[in-house]
Amino acid sequence: MKMFKLLAFISIFIFAGCASSASKEKIVLSKFENKTYTIAKIVLDGDNLELKSEQEAPNITFERDKFYGFSGCNRFFGTYKIDGNSLIIEGDRVASTQMLCHPIEIMDFENDLLSNLKGSFTISYEDDKLVLKNKKMQIYFK
Repeated sequence: MKMFKLLAFISIFIFAGCASSASKEKIVLSKFENKTYTIAKIVLDGDNLELKSEQEAPNITFERDKFYGFSGCNRFFGTYKIDGNSLIIEGDRVASTQMLCHPIEIMDFENDLLSNLKGSFTISYEDDKLVLKNKKMQIYFK
């Protein structure tokens, strides 16, 4: 009888843990998807990347399993999936249009962003603003 009570007690904690992590994931997804985020700052290998352009600000929109955005000169798009609090961008590189822009700093910013926008990113919020982080790059949104 004691063994049965112990198993029942452990089962309650396991189910409670699963329920709380599922609700956290839904909260993240409900805040995360179907919004356009303007990129405020990118940190790549410890260096701040800034785009000084008079055009539209770089941005990204996540919808279901697809994303698209503007990287300073060109439009880009790709697919992603969510695993817990991780955003996994699929493929080796996101697809983009291929216009040439001036000054060259715009192209450098865009190349740094798009060539590193791959793999797994942790989804978090700082001051209620979205932040995507992995070992190489952090993207802060307005």
